[in-house]
Amino acid sequence: MSTIVTDTDTDIDVPALHFAAGIPGFPEARQFALVWWGDEDGPFSILTSLEQTGLEFLVVPPHTFFPDYAPEIDDDTVERLGLASSDDAILMVIVTVGDQPGDATANLLAPVVVNRHTREAAQVVLTEGELPLRAPLFDA
Repeated sequence: MSTIVTDTDTDIDVPALHFAAGIPGFPEARQFALVWWGDEDGPFSILTSLEQTGLEFLVVPPHTFFPDYAPEIDDDTVERLGLASSDDAILMVIVTVGDQPGDATANLLAPVVVNRHTREAAQVVLTEGELPLRAPLFDA
């Protein structure tokens, strides 16, 4: 899936994503900008708080690194975000970079789900299955 970067052809107008309940651990941070990071064709973006200076998360569409990743999003989240179909959703996972870039891991247990039309978003802690909190992005 792709990520939201801009509504216009400029790099200035970046739409805000709204997390009604905040992000786990940061309940007061509810407005975030999603800004492309790295190579122009690269998969990475930075989810940057518009309310708390310095609060940023590196995110990536999970299918770039985990093509079989297919989390089940609970009905409450689907309803809360107003998702009529899976095509309405943008799915991202938060990446943690270790001491070396090759040590990077993705949180597959708690993806970020965004309604591509309304920009309502939530980080969802999955309860079904045994998905890792720290899945390596790169083969060792």
